Formats: sequence, structure tokens, C-alpha cells
Amino acid sequence: MSGLARRALSPPLNAGALLEVARFMGRHRELILTMAGREVRNRYVGSALGSAWAVLSPLLLMGVYVFAFAVIFRARLGEAEGSAAFVAYVLAALGPWVALQDAVARSTQAIVGNANLVKQIVFPSEVLPIKTVFGAAPTLAIGLLVAVGAALAAGHGSLFGLLVLLPAALVFFTALLVGIALLLAAAGVMLRDLKDVVALLLTVGLFLHPILYAPAATPQWLELAFHASPFSYPLWCLRDALFYGAITRPLAWVAAALIGALTLALGWRVFRALKPMFGNAL
Repeated sequence: MSGLARRALSPPLNAGALLEVARFMGRHRELILTMAGREVRNRYVGSALGSAWAVLSPLLLMGVYVFAFAVIFRARLGEAEGSAAFVAYVLAALGPWVALQDAVARSTQAIVGNANLVKQIVFPSEVLPIKTVFGAAPTLAIGLLVAVGAALAAGHGSLFGLLVLLPAALVFFTALLVGIALLLAAAGVMLRDLKDVVALLLTVGLFLHPILYAPAATPQWLELAFHASPFSYPLWCLRDALFYGAITRPLAWVAAALIGALTLALGWRVFRALKPMFGNAL
């Protein structure tokens, strides 16, 4: 293992980074939440429906995909399960994915789009990518509510899944998103066309993750693609929590926890290492 890899995977360095980011988010929680709320409101300023788009946009997007796969292609989970179960199965991962797309796409411009704040020495620029993740909270909340309703209507889900598994899965999911946002925000300062690359990857990524496919209909090569992506593991956990109401993939839960923690630690370390260069690059 190279020296760079050893340093990246160093348990003491990563543990220290996790403590730092936890303390930072606790110290600046009010600023993060205030800026996240402002971002959601500003996103729809001037539109006819205003902030209502924060609800309508994810609902319309999820409705299009559900209609395409559940009605047009008539996909099913199995002979014993009707289309309602398949809709609930898809929504359990599709809602979180829509929120993931929102947060990841915006994170590439978190620093570049706020150059005036970044150049102020006293402003903690780490807040900017973090608030993009929390700015996607309304989208995630809508997706989760719809997924829970669909699962209950189809006779799936459980209190154990909602009260125990869902909070844990959301912690893993949020840790991964914040880590990715920190990495992309820092890289976006140096690579200005990164936003276009990420937008393309997110569009294609919907079809390369365990979201729209029934388990029995997934070819082997696609299963391998699922396991190669760090996003698949928290999606599997969220589906366990929202649809199955039990842990069906124990290894996915272990992997989601480890990947989330490692990504968050690396994202924080890379961002802090590149932060002194932001002023000159902007």
C-alpha cells in the first residue's frame, strides 16, 4: 500500500477528522440551518408557485418514473406481489436518490457560487457545502413521506423499520452526502466544468443503482455495478427501513456505516487541505 493510501485510510487521522466535523457542525448548526433554509427559499424566488415547487418538483419527478416502470413496463416484484408493492419498493430508494441528486449537483458550485463569502477570512467556508446537503432536506422529507405511505398501503414496512432502522440509515446517508459535498465543492474550485460532468453522471446513475429494478429482473453485470457504487449501500439500508421493515442485507448496513464515516472524514480532510488555495483560485 502506498504512503498516500495509508495516510488516506489512517484510522487516527480519520477519527480525528470525524471529531472535528462533528464539533464544527455542532458549533455552527444555526448558521448551517439558516443558510440551508435561505437556499431553499431563494431557489424558487420569482416563480409563480414559489416555495411550493420544493414539494411539487420531487413529487412530479417520482411520479414520472413510477408511471414509466409500474404502468408502462408493468414491472412487478413477483407473482405474489401486485404493482402497488413494486411502486412502494421503487419509492423507498427513488425518494432518497432524488434528494441525493439535488445535494450532489449543487455541491459542485458551493464555493464557486459564493466567492464573496469565501474571501471573507472570518467566514467558515466549510458551511457552504454542508448547507447544500441540508438544503435538500425538504426533498428528502417529501420522498420519505411518500415512500412510507406507499409501503403501508401495500402492506409493507414496520414500526421497527421506521423508528430504529430509518434513523440509522439516514445518519449513514447524510454522512456520505456531506463527505461527497465537501470533496466536490473543493474540486469544483479547481475544475470549473465539474458540474457538467457530475450532472451527466447523476442522470446515468439513476439506472446504475438499485432503484428502478425488481430483484429478479436484475442481470449479473448490473448487480456488480450496484456493488461498485458507494451510494448503493445506504439506498439498500433505506429500502430495508422503509419497505421491508427489517434488515435483509446485513453486509450493506456494515458497508454503509464504514463508507459514510470514511467519506465524511476524507471529504473534511481534503477540503481543509485545499481551503488555503480557494482565494487565489477564485
